[in-house]
Amino acid sequence: MKKQRFVFVVGVVSYLVINFAVSGYETDARSDDSSTVGSAAEVKLARGKLRQKRRRIKALTGTQVDAPSFDSHLQPIHRMKVITAPTVQTDRLGGVDVPAGEVLKKMHAGQYILHAHGGKLTKVPAVKGLLPHDPDAHPQAIQLVRGADGTVYANLASIICKSTDGGRKWTSHKKGPRGTGIFEVLDDGSFVLVGSEGEGSETRVVFRKSRDEGRTWQALSEIPNPPGYNGGSSWITRRTDGSLLAGISHGNSVFEEVDGKLKWKSGGGGTWSYLSKDKGQTWTRLSGIHDWAGEGGVDQTPSGKFVAALRYQRPTLPGDAPDLEKRNHSISSGWPWKNVFLADSDDQGHTWKNFRQLTTVFGQTRGVPVALSDGTVLVIHDTRYGPGSPGSRAMISRDEGRTWQDEVYYLDFTTFTGSYNGSVVLDDDLILSVVGSSQAGNSWEKVKDHTDFYAIRWKP
Repeated sequence: MKKQRFVFVVGVVSYLVINFAVSGYETDARSDDSSTVGSAAEVKLARGKLRQKRRRIKALTGTQVDAPSFDSHLQPIHRMKVITAPTVQTDRLGGVDVPAGEVLKKMHAGQYILHAHGGKLTKVPAVKGLLPHDPDAHPQAIQLVRGADGTVYANLASIICKSTDGGRKWTSHKKGPRGTGIFEVLDDGSFVLVGSEGEGSETRVVFRKSRDEGRTWQALSEIPNPPGYNGGSSWITRRTDGSLLAGISHGNSVFEEVDGKLKWKSGGGGTWSYLSKDKGQTWTRLSGIHDWAGEGGVDQTPSGKFVAALRYQRPTLPGDAPDLEKRNHSISSGWPWKNVFLADSDDQGHTWKNFRQLTTVFGQTRGVPVALSDGTVLVIHDTRYGPGSPGSRAMISRDEGRTWQDEVYYLDFTTFTGSYNGSVVLDDDLILSVVGSSQAGNSWEKVKDHTDFYAIRWKP
């Protein structure tokens, strides 16, 4: 048995290594001739990517081991019960088989999306348009933000696109240096960005401000890491009182290679909520959201509840049932979970509860929640390994995310495993989704400079 110990000092290994959409590259995107995540080839690929500065990982992991190794400066996350009894199965929502690739491709080119419900597949009118091209982008390089005045910004890899008419028309400008990360728009129109700087155990969480829509950035503040930990960002949002709420991760997970595959050895971490009441100048840690939970998004419902969608991916840990991978239909040896989970906060992000499974298909991984005025919540998520073609799909809840309907909306077509979306709610509960799509192949090299971002205006 060949063993080699190494540290994922940057990364939520909640999916080998988590990046945020606009920051880097994910290590589990498979080339056309690879077969399973966690293979020796992918381990080699992951190491290479960790050495590339432009592919720094931006989020971190946690652990559910009984003896957490958190530093005394960072209290362990309170362990919520993990609810793994979703209200629907997400492999065949709506009682309809996932449409064939040709059907989705035709939809992708048309002014409609597809809705599966009650055993029928129907067309839903939608208005679609193409964003300005970003030559540095890949299908995960998307964040969508709506300002208080209704202006929408699409944060891509090297450009920021802007729309003042709800996503019908777009302009773009180059993103300034040190603008890598995710941002929120303040009431005065300025941006507050959270990102990561440094390498390895020196990676830290930094905040920057821009008064010119991201053309230039000024240093604002920093969240220190506990000794031996690194940091990254998961999401940032503006509360109704103008304060900022951010999901920030700290971690120090250590893995070893055993026969060409990664096995958890030690370490821990997780994602915490942080609050700033002075436009990002200072931050207060509130509480842990969950361990092994990373990228995703958050939105607020009409009742005031925050609903967070989180990527829950972790390796096999001591105490797991021997057949956990089989029961979860994992395609990655040693990794039983790679799904979208949800968590709620009834007190403006101070505490979190009800950590529960949403998607039941391994590889339905990263979701973005949006809340409508009548309590409807949708989560638009990716699907990597089937059933059907990759692409963005939307699930719907009529009760603020407590239960989910047996129906699904298909938004786009792509051949790239792990294509992402950004979504916001416009006036009259119209949803604007921007989806990353490429038909160039299923590797990072093939999709670079061959990725398009489509704006889709639609209503459920």
